[in-house]
Amino acid sequence: VEMWARSKRIEHNWMTRFLSNELVGDLTPRHLEIAKTVLREKCLVGLLEEKSESWLRFQKFFGWQFYTKEMSDCKDELLNWKWSSKHHHDLVQEGSPAWDFVYEHNLLDMQLYHYARQIFVEQRSLFQS
Repeated sequence: VEMWARSKRIEHNWMTRFLSNELVGDLTPRHLEIAKTVLREKCLVGLLEEKSESWLRFQKFFGWQFYTKEMSDCKDELLNWKWSSKHHHDLVQEGSPAWDFVYEHNLLDMQLYHYARQIFVEQRSLFQS
């Protein structure tokens, strides 16, 4: 991981770039604010660490229904035991040189992620019965 992190292949704030439509060049705090606005106003936030709750939100929002046992089993497989990460990657320890390097090169995305977590909590009220 550390070799990749130090290579030219490392991402540099990909999500901030994508949401602010600034795919090349330097980013500024203004780009982060644009990305936050897009996230807040245009996105239904789901989090992998909250995948069951996220899935229920998507299901309700998009009106997905599972009419057959086969459809229900497929959903269960995706949520509980066949999550599509087919390649095992060791976890990078927070505070390690690799973690620090990736974090530094993606500081705006890390701030955006923390903001997305806040939005996830705020959006709970949209899905309470």
